[in-house]
Amino acid sequence: MKNSDPAVKKALEPIRDPTNEDLAEAAVAIEQAAQSEPDNFVYVHTFSRPFQWEGKTYDKLTFHWDTLTGADHLEIEFEMMKQGKTLVVPEFTGEYLCGMAVRACDELREIAPPARKIAMKAFPLKDFSAICSKARSFLMRSESLPETEDSGSGSNA
Repeated sequence: MKNSDPAVKKALEPIRDPTNEDLAEAAVAIEQAAQSEPDNFVYVHTFSRPFQWEGKTYDKLTFHWDTLTGADHLEIEFEMMKQGKTLVVPEFTGEYLCGMAVRACDELREIAPPARKIAMKAFPLKDFSAICSKARSFLMRSESLPETEDSGSGSNA
């Protein structure tokens, strides 16, 4: 997202005692910023400092958001349920965004499945946040694509 956009900056500022209206306004500003970005199905993240995990050093990671499927969504949701967490809105759930990122990342696929998420959670906050932000932007952009005659079931029932 363009951090120079005043609406986005305002939306990302911490809100003291937020009301539902405050949260709704922030969500609308974030969605509008996501809509203004080009479709990016691939994101290459360059670490602020090289990240080391299990003896391997990572300078950058490549995320292919368009490789994710409905099965990935259901698996992430199931993992969250096993942890006693409820998925309400994927775009604003850090645990969901993290699960999405580890499944979309080429380099993290080299790590055994249970450790992938542990590795990502060990990223420096700045990098973790940037990756989750790109995942959120991808979801919001894909959900806000214009409706066409061919979209939907065609049923009015």
